[in-house]
Amino acid sequence: MDVGLFFPFRNPEPWRRDQARLYADCLEQIRVAEEVGFDSVWLGEHHFTDDGFVAAPLTVAAAIATVTSRVQIGTYCLLLPQHHPVRLAEAAAAVDILSGGRLILGLGLGYRPTESAALDLDFHRRGEVMDEALEVLVRCFTEDSFSFQGRHFNFPEVAMTPKPVQSPMPRIVLGGAGERMLQRSARFGCTGLAIAPPPALLDRHTQLIIEYGGDPVAQRYYGMALGFVAETEQKAWQVAEPHATWELEHYNKWFTDAGLPPQFPGGVAGDFILGDSAHWVAAVEQQLSSPEPLRCDHLVVELTTSGMPHQDVLRGIERFAAEVLPALRVM
Repeated sequence: MDVGLFFPFRNPEPWRRDQARLYADCLEQIRVAEEVGFDSVWLGEHHFTDDGFVAAPLTVAAAIATVTSRVQIGTYCLLLPQHHPVRLAEAAAAVDILSGGRLILGLGLGYRPTESAALDLDFHRRGEVMDEALEVLVRCFTEDSFSFQGRHFNFPEVAMTPKPVQSPMPRIVLGGAGERMLQRSARFGCTGLAIAPPPALLDRHTQLIIEYGGDPVAQRYYGMALGFVAETEQKAWQVAEPHATWELEHYNKWFTDAGLPPQFPGGVAGDFILGDSAHWVAAVEQQLSSPEPLRCDHLVVELTTSGMPHQDVLRGIERFAAEVLPALRVM
């Protein structure tokens, strides 16, 4: 299993610091993550937040590309319906070129109506928009020129240059487990899902991949774990609990404001992994095996960086790489 780190670039009010300093610290953390052996780094996307959550992930991804040389650079997930698909394709191609072909383009619908409303987008039609935008995006990458006429986008002629380094296109993974998202993934030649699926969901996705003429072997599945690692469980809680609690409350509020169940119903103790390296390995094993085995080719880890001091984050990254990463690789 490959393992990457998630960097939301959050700057919460209780620990707020200069924004330029925060970005510089995060880029240093990413450089260290590459040096100590992580396989990837990941960015999310949200808009109009009170914490500065990454709102321009491909701009930040381009900066990451210039300060790293090996790690894959992924979005988990970029909110496709909120983007112009041709301009997005151009930006993604630029990141793929700058990184030498290291971009993983994770795409999702978005779940916060307030983000769509502020952009004058119809939240309830974002699925229709995503269908069209994904087709345009793929065609920008894979065709020399094309025209497109849809309900939401109309392009008499598109001939996007330059093309990305990865051929025929960067790896595209979709976030979501619904039937319509599985259909999109298969129909448009995507190569993974930003979830760790249980057997029934994996079987359905595989069936659709085959029906659309794709290769199931090329698919990769990306799970996520949140927490912090320290020399003892007590130390991990001491360092990370305030930041994990703040993050949990914010995510849960976003979900409940959107009319959805809380994302983290188990609280910090149930939904974050705070402990030493042995606790981390055991918790990930349990997460991926109970109550049924999950397929996870690539685990994305957030080491609770919401407002956490820079040096604590660096220590967590280095300890995780030395003590947890080797065990996760063989899972």
